[in-house]
Amino acid sequence: MTTPLLSRFRRFLDDSPTSVHAVQSLVSLLSEQGFQQIDLSVPPTQLPIGFRGYVERVGTVVAFVVGQEAIPENGFRILAAHTDSPNLKIKPSPVVKGHGWKRLGVEVYGGVMVPTWADRDLGIAGFLTVKDGDTTKPVLVNVDQPVCRIPTLAIHLNRTVNDEGLKLNKQTHLPAIFTLDDDNPDGFTEYIADQAGVAADDILAWDLALYDLTKAAIGGAKGEFLYSARLDNLASCHAGIEALIQSLDAPAKHTSILACFDHEEVGSRTSRGANGRMLESVLRHLLDHSAVPAPGGFTRALEH
Repeated sequence: MTTPLLSRFRRFLDDSPTSVHAVQSLVSLLSEQGFQQIDLSVPPTQLPIGFRGYVERVGTVVAFVVGQEAIPENGFRILAAHTDSPNLKIKPSPVVKGHGWKRLGVEVYGGVMVPTWADRDLGIAGFLTVKDGDTTKPVLVNVDQPVCRIPTLAIHLNRTVNDEGLKLNKQTHLPAIFTLDDDNPDGFTEYIADQAGVAADDILAWDLALYDLTKAAIGGAKGEFLYSARLDNLASCHAGIEALIQSLDAPAKHTSILACFDHEEVGSRTSRGANGRMLESVLRHLLDHSAVPAPGGFTRALEH
């Protein structure tokens, strides 16, 4: 069984291997519906009734539609989700050499079920922080081919695996096979720079992760299931964007908010996480600059 909604959901899952790509997908959908990006650092303009806007940071987006009635009188209607999923982050100095090959060292991010990452075709995705004149900029990258693998031993070298389960040491077993060894002491920086179309010397840092290349699929005898990685929590992000878009058909009295945060898997206590100031900044901006003023303020709005 497939429907237009399921087709859109599968495409969203496949296009969102990391939180930054999920936000890119969400922003693309918002832009198609006439949402405009807001920069909170520049002098504000009044936001008329029905205005569609969003504020984006790398990995996080907060979208809104200004309602017909004053916010302090009616409050906000907020749906929140998170864009990040458990994964294996590539270390800042990842190359591990030995036994004739190079491997990439990784760190477990979030609630990873480690054995499920073995014997899979793994791509690399995320973003690079690169020089841009006197400042920096993020550059998204997605290597959607099986460039890495975390292999397991043959059964005759691990006789207890079926009874005791696959046990992987995070430091010695998880580094993923990347390439055969050569005279280049690094090799990864040049490779990822080439994939991103930037100069290796301009890369200052990266936030990259391995991801399973298996595409989302409809399964089950009656086509009643959807199989995919990253369902936690891209399912909620997609449900949120679909709900927000469908709500545009009829004017709403309440101001609607969709907040999709990064870093929930590691506690949310970052500038891009739910415990940061981003959502509060957007809500205060809406209170100060929406077209329908009313007495009261932030605290009163939250009471509704």
